[in-house]
Amino acid sequence: MIKKLIIMSAAFFVIFNVVAGGDDRDEGPVESLDSVQPVTDKVVVGELEAQAMTLTSAEDEALARELEEFEANLSEEARLEQELADAQSQLEAELARENALADFQAKLAEEKAAAAASNAAYQAKLAREKALADFQAKLAEEKAAAAASNAAYQARLAEEARLAEVIGKTKSGVEITVAAHETCQETLGLTDYNIEKFIKFLAAGTLYNEGPQLEHGTSFTPSRWDDYFDCIENLSK
Repeated sequence: MIKKLIIMSAAFFVIFNVVAGGDDRDEGPVESLDSVQPVTDKVVVGELEAQAMTLTSAEDEALARELEEFEANLSEEARLEQELADAQSQLEAELARENALADFQAKLAEEKAAAAASNAAYQAKLAREKALADFQAKLAEEKAAAAASNAAYQARLAEEARLAEVIGKTKSGVEITVAAHETCQETLGLTDYNIEKFIKFLAAGTLYNEGPQLEHGTSFTPSRWDDYFDCIENLSK
């Protein structure tokens, strides 16, 4: 584009010099009509009307040639001026196109910047939403873990309370807890039926009126519950 501007500027300079210079012959002395000597050898051909006369003398022919050259110079100057105007119009149109292109590029850059800023804001929004969702998920997970831990703790407390419950006493007065009872049941291999009998008769105070169910029937020996009591007392030591 710079090259085109240089070429067009040079054309303007040349055209301007030609228009300003004109024809050197226009600068020569112009004879006054008063200094022209009368011509006696002029011959008028054709009708006598002033507009239809044709001069055939050498002076008139030279004057006619000068007039033609002057008119040609005027025509050439008009042509050069038109070319100058056309070139100027072309330059102005080119400058207008360049300005329009610059405006378009500026607008495009502005729109790109706005789109980039909008996308950055959207990505930031997505990041915030994801961070919030992650925090909420982690919080929900921690709450669930806390609830499960509390439930386990409550269950452990309940189990500890159940195991610590006293269900009776031995002959020597040692308290029989559920924990000790279940341990001795497993250690001695007592059946659920005999345990139920033990708890029932212990509560009724008739423990020594009933005995455990053995393989060959119910035991009624004086030591029928001694092994159980010994196990309980040993656990309490």
